[in-house]
Amino acid sequence: MSKVPRGGVEDARTTALRKASSERLRASVPLERARALNRQPRRASGEYVLLWVQASHRSTANEALETAVDRANVSGVPVIALFCSTANYPEANERHIGFMFEGLCELREALERRKIAFYAVACSPPEAIIVASERAVEIVVDGAYLRLLRRWREELATRATCTVTEVETDCVVPQLSMKHARAEVAAATFRPKVLPLIGKYTRVACAVLPYIYGALDDATRKSFESTIVEFDVLPLHRGVDACLGVLDTHGLVRDPKCPRVSSHVGGQSQARAKLDAFLTKKMLSHYHKSRNDPTLCLQSHLSPHIHYGQISVVEIARKTLEFRDAHNEDADVCASIDVFLDELIVRRELAINFALRNPNYDTYDGLPTWAKETLEKHADDRREWTYTLEEFECGSTHDKLWNASQRQLVSTGKQHNYLRMYWGKKILEWSASPEEGWRIAMALNNRYSLDGRNFVSLTGVGWCFGLHDREFHEASITGTIRRFSESGMMKKFPAGIKGYLERWGDDEGGSSKRRQMRLEDMFLKRPRV
Repeated sequence: MSKVPRGGVEDARTTALRKASSERLRASVPLERARALNRQPRRASGEYVLLWVQASHRSTANEALETAVDRANVSGVPVIALFCSTANYPEANERHIGFMFEGLCELREALERRKIAFYAVACSPPEAIIVASERAVEIVVDGAYLRLLRRWREELATRATCTVTEVETDCVVPQLSMKHARAEVAAATFRPKVLPLIGKYTRVACAVLPYIYGALDDATRKSFESTIVEFDVLPLHRGVDACLGVLDTHGLVRDPKCPRVSSHVGGQSQARAKLDAFLTKKMLSHYHKSRNDPTLCLQSHLSPHIHYGQISVVEIARKTLEFRDAHNEDADVCASIDVFLDELIVRRELAINFALRNPNYDTYDGLPTWAKETLEKHADDRREWTYTLEEFECGSTHDKLWNASQRQLVSTGKQHNYLRMYWGKKILEWSASPEEGWRIAMALNNRYSLDGRNFVSLTGVGWCFGLHDREFHEASITGTIRRFSESGMMKKFPAGIKGYLERWGDDEGGSSKRRQMRLEDMFLKRPRV
């Protein structure tokens, strides 16, 4: 499309496109997803709308991207998207960064097809954004919930000399605008506040708006590039390895114990392929009853993609609800979808609520009072088994099932959901103290898991220590915290645990079967009924 003239009279087609853009944005992106972070005016002399790509690495179903496109259409300027990569993000390593850049390289290709310029630079956020904003009409950034990410946005809002708008793209029900005075204590109290709103926020898909300006002209390109000249550009067009090579010079952690994995490849196309494989009658006829069996492959495997914003949770929820509507006479499918949506929306957004409302969300002090009190009461109980971080990390405990779960995490960057609970519970039970158990669980989760260092996995570890749970029968060491046992796991899933140990166990057979999974390996197991 042609550039919109500044001043003078625009043609009728451009006027119609501009009007259609704003109308479609209003119809598909609820107003409460966006909020101004400062009181600076839009810069009338600005050359572009700057989109800070930080949390949402996808080209469609991206409310921040479409908001930026509409603002650019209104102003008659292009959109320029910019990603800032810090090589020393807390606890991140090559595994995480590589997966993220697989998605970013795909995003560049998709935006290029749409004629939207996308740059990535190596710097500590939000430095490049602030510099580039000096020639911007305004800035649009996606929403975030963790402490460091909020701090980046607050710094940008304080230092920028133009309007900064934050758009929530990482939840179904907008959380930043919800008026919660405190963190909810459990899903039971949060669920009634969220469930009635799901229909409202999934009714309409985020529209892909017409982009009026078209390809970036040379003058604007040179002007923008001159603002970021002090930063090393990450060559997305040359692929992941080239980008990581640049980040090596900025201190990227290349952890030999935690290399990149091939089981899960980053990117929006991979995420959508997983969603399509999951949303089948074959999968959803059994999910509600058998999802916890570790050998049936009934997981969606979407969590790493959701973590990096490579797929929209609204898109997942909409497609899932559409699948239920198409199979509303199948009780098993409907029951499975209810369970899945509760995990995707209620449980996940409960974790967002916790991160926003509890300043100690990532520390032992953030646990509920009753949990800390019962663990303190039993802190001196005799422990038959205690292990160090190194012993846990190497899978050197006495428990073959726990060791197998740790091997799966180290090898693939992901664990079976139910085994992940067992894994966390046993770290608490076998550590020298509850506080030491917390440190070990967080360290292993954040180092090896593709979805580590995220509000969902942080609260998942917290759940193993009593967060968002209730008290149970009192026992030694763990007090009234819910317990898991190897015998209980074997009793629930005798064939499933046997098969899991055959694959991930430490015997000769297990090691020979251990391999990186292909996409088809993740979903096509035939459930036992």
